[in-house]
Amino acid sequence: MVTHPAAASLPPSSGRRRAKASPGVDGRAEAIGAGAYRALYEHCPDGVLFTNPDGAILAANPAACEILELTEAQICALGRVGLADPDDTRWSALVARRQRRGRVSGIARMRRGDGRLIEVEMSSLVFSETDGAPRTCTIIRDVSERVGMEQELRRVTDQLRRLSMNDALTRVYNRRGLLAFGQRLLELADRSAAPVQVLFADVEDMKGLNDELGHKCGDAGLQAVAQVLSEEFRRADVVARVGGDEFVVLSMGNADTDNVSRRIRAHLAGPETSDMVGRRIGVTRGWVTRPPGDTRSLDDLMAEADRVMYRSRARKRRVLGGDAGRGASEEEPG
Repeated sequence: MVTHPAAASLPPSSGRRRAKASPGVDGRAEAIGAGAYRALYEHCPDGVLFTNPDGAILAANPAACEILELTEAQICALGRVGLADPDDTRWSALVARRQRRGRVSGIARMRRGDGRLIEVEMSSLVFSETDGAPRTCTIIRDVSERVGMEQELRRVTDQLRRLSMNDALTRVYNRRGLLAFGQRLLELADRSAAPVQVLFADVEDMKGLNDELGHKCGDAGLQAVAQVLSEEFRRADVVARVGGDEFVVLSMGNADTDNVSRRIRAHLAGPETSDMVGRRIGVTRGWVTRPPGDTRSLDDLMAEADRVMYRSRARKRRVLGGDAGRGASEEEPG
């Protein structure tokens, strides 16, 4: 890091005169002498580039040549334009900030002599020669490995976050995901003055399915229901598995719940689902609508849809004599 213009002096071999030090350190800077600055420049483990503000490079120390895998002459010939990755938008922001403030620190991509792009952390300072000519001193360090590790850490963190909000078996949201994204949907509906439909769906006779065909088929039944719900609702809707055999869907502006229910019933009764599970499977459904201006919370809506679903199940059991196992279900609109 360049902390003082005296430390940013060009090496004597460059033909440039040393920048004037600030009054507070004039005596100490003179006492150190040019040889000390040359030693610092030549043996610094970080790359040092002296440039004009327009990007023309005047000198590069050995570390900069090693980082960029180029000779000093090649670096000077390429200049900032030839070394900077033109697709990296961070460059323009860094240069603009340095023009405003006289110094800048940041990371951007540079191209090495072998053509490989590297992430370079840099600190750049604008100073003036004794004749008033503006110069810049830029310290560079290859941080590609560190940036790569940070990107991998973010990727893993994002993956863990997704896993923490998704049901591992069905790949739809779990209860945590429902609460997070369902609340966002309700907030969006409030801003848009749009109605929200809430579906509570319970897979029928899961115990019988597990006892008859085994837990593998039971898992396939849950996966089939999740797949049907995901396909019959829009990508912007929120589909979640909230219990062992219970699913909740939040849909904004999807008022035709009867048509959606018919599609779900037909899809589950189709051969694709039967082949996947090993037998026909059904769900009992309960719908609740939250009209514009309604302030009911997500928990309130889920609880009400759950009650509607249970009333539908009880009515169906009375009709079917207690067997709510494999037939198509009917639901009570809410």
